[in-house]
Amino acid sequence: MTALKIGLCMLVAMPMHATAQEQPSQSPAAQNGEASQNELFDELLSSTEPSAPTQTEEPVATPEPATSAAQPDPTATAIDEVLPTIAAPQKSESTQALKAPPSHAQIEEVVVTATKRAENVRDIPASITALSGEELEQRGAQDTADIVKLVPGVNLTSTGDSPARVTIRGIASDIGTSSTTGILFGNVSFSDGYAPILSLDPNPFDMASVEVLKGPQGTLFGASALNGAVRYVPTLPRFGQYEVKWFGQYTSIKEGDAAPTYGAAVNLPLYEDSLALRVMAFDRIAPGFIDNTRIPKKDTNQTDQKGARALLGWHPSEAWDVLLTTAYQQTKLQDVGTADNDQGRLVTNDRARVSPNTTKYWMGDFSVTYSGEWAQFVSDTSYIYKAGNNFFDATSRTAGKNPPLSLIAQQYTGDSDTFGQEFRLVSVDNPDSSWKWVTGVFAWQQSLRNKLTVPLAIDVAPLATILDALSLTPLSSLFSETGSPIVVQTAADVRIRELALFGDLTRRLGDSVEIALGGRLYRTSSGGQNVQSGVYVLAQQGSSPYVVEGEVKEKGFSPKASITWHINEDILAYGLVSKGFRVGGIQTGLTSSIIPSTSPKIFKSDTLWNYEAGLRTQFLDNTLRVDLTGFMVDWKNPQSLQPDASGLTVFITNVGGVKSRGGDLSVQYLFPWQGLMFTTAVSYADTVTTKDFTTATGDVYPVGTTWPLAPKWQTSSNLSFMRPIGDWTVGGFATYTTLGSAVPVFGGHKVFGYKQVDLQLSVSNEQYKWLPQIALIVNNLTDERGLTNAFTSGIPTPELAAEEYYYITPRALTLRLSGRFGD
Repeated sequence: MTALKIGLCMLVAMPMHATAQEQPSQSPAAQNGEASQNELFDELLSSTEPSAPTQTEEPVATPEPATSAAQPDPTATAIDEVLPTIAAPQKSESTQALKAPPSHAQIEEVVVTATKRAENVRDIPASITALSGEELEQRGAQDTADIVKLVPGVNLTSTGDSPARVTIRGIASDIGTSSTTGILFGNVSFSDGYAPILSLDPNPFDMASVEVLKGPQGTLFGASALNGAVRYVPTLPRFGQYEVKWFGQYTSIKEGDAAPTYGAAVNLPLYEDSLALRVMAFDRIAPGFIDNTRIPKKDTNQTDQKGARALLGWHPSEAWDVLLTTAYQQTKLQDVGTADNDQGRLVTNDRARVSPNTTKYWMGDFSVTYSGEWAQFVSDTSYIYKAGNNFFDATSRTAGKNPPLSLIAQQYTGDSDTFGQEFRLVSVDNPDSSWKWVTGVFAWQQSLRNKLTVPLAIDVAPLATILDALSLTPLSSLFSETGSPIVVQTAADVRIRELALFGDLTRRLGDSVEIALGGRLYRTSSGGQNVQSGVYVLAQQGSSPYVVEGEVKEKGFSPKASITWHINEDILAYGLVSKGFRVGGIQTGLTSSIIPSTSPKIFKSDTLWNYEAGLRTQFLDNTLRVDLTGFMVDWKNPQSLQPDASGLTVFITNVGGVKSRGGDLSVQYLFPWQGLMFTTAVSYADTVTTKDFTTATGDVYPVGTTWPLAPKWQTSSNLSFMRPIGDWTVGGFATYTTLGSAVPVFGGHKVFGYKQVDLQLSVSNEQYKWLPQIALIVNNLTDERGLTNAFTSGIPTPELAAEEYYYITPRALTLRLSGRFGD
């Protein structure tokens, strides 16, 4: 540990030493930087107590010019297309010499803030895909599923009783475990330490961009991004500018319902060029398409979602920026969207009761930035509250197909409070310096309460209340408040903490090579109690309730290193090594008598190493780009959720190991004809086990078994155009995506393995501001019946076992109107 301390202190001190050499005068705070960092380091090694609240969005940016509501031009400087996923090193000063302006349109560059500093996406030695908010709006995108299908190597899956999960490069997480992919709003992590309550799924309307970061992001984002992250970047307030933008769209689904969605955003200058407010609100109805013939009810899986965001920006002087952000969103799923067959029939006859799900979140974030001569100081403070309530009729999981009546259910309730605080220093961009760096300290704490109840659908007298009154409390734990006998119940109350010191230092060597070293020194603690009760627990433990208590304390170092080489003006190459981690914790599940395995009281953290090399090229005067990357991922002690045959009880444990080997190829071409652009990307990942895997039910899967939810092939191709015709502008796109097959669990039914075609045609007229842009959008043109997940119960018999299938949305036709006006 002494070596780690010395190494990280050198990392933190080097940029300050370099700055001292290059600038003759500094502030006293800068001169004492090394001592301050040593004090922080000593505190880090001696205590697991965090200091306060997580991350935030970047400071208020320079006001941007108003943009058109018309179809985005493929040659514009915004992030108008899905960009290649191969990143490359920064160009040296000699290669950035002034050039004559091009005589024709070129593929423009994109600036992202995924590295906690503004950088050209092609200059970052990592795999980052950026999608502009404008492009997502043109597509009518409304959720995460509409976004990730555009990025090969990334997929989404969900079930009726757990949050949706994003998988990158085949490193998939089980339901009930924290996601291997971090979800960020700005720099604020929405990930749960474990036992996730909900997944962040903000409406992309009025987002500046969505960034998909492949590979571990542990250096800058900690335990929340084991193998990558999806980062939503909101549009910041614009000073001195009044703006209104709006949209309304109506969607009709084949063999389903039809419903509207609408939203608006307003930018208000409150005081000269120093104070501005930006507010966005939306109301969405996602039409249902699954018919529950048992109730009966048509199109039962409708989703009602509404939310709002507000950002208040203050720029009191050239040196100071303050940003206050708040967001709220509520999502109500009227009934889980499961079908009882894999033949493409969008019906179920297995549930006599609807299974609704309601989630909500509220976040607040406060960012203060001071820009000095040699560095930028940022303080990010955040708070997030999340809550969920999920009822799932699980009768068919125990009684088999088409049960005569409702017998049993799964009820999930939970909420969490998350505080985060980060202080960081970021070097200023100095063309005369060969150094650039980011360093900081981070503290994070999450209190999470999660309860799973499996009651019988029998309501007798409110026995729990009566038994409590008679001082028979142990017996009262066998009944719900309504008098239903409880088969099993787990109630977890846990607290997860992370305290970290991080840094990332880049040094340019000569005119064409850059070397970067970074790391995150962290301490985590995770613990609390899990109160188990019900008939299962009484039979197995001899008492109900039964309390499991414990705590996991861990510390470690998550390094990152890269080298980049600007071979010539048009070819760049890089190599990257990085490590990610995910916290362990107390057992939140339990073992039933149906399976031979027993659940451990705690589970450990898991770690992941990523080795990556990439090549980025451009030809034909920057109208053609061909990029290639290769990667190797080694995952140690992955956390796995082990269910019994019924799926009613589960527990988390660490199992074996996993490796993923693959690569990405992307091509982007801007045709000589005005406004015509073609992009295509292909991703391959072979993700398999590295040790024999034994499930909780005793099944053994040998080395080389494909890991669940890990398709080998994914592709995405897009042809877009925008053409002025007189005062009118006509635009559109055609997108073709494919997703290879996978299994949701070891030995499970095949899922994925489908393709989609999306089309859009739009027309607008900038001469008449009152006239809206009109767009016609068709998603899933061929009405593909793709599966995103599947579950088969192991009881009562294989012949009678119930089956649950989750389909992608059938063909959807959307008419969208949108507009914008203001200064």
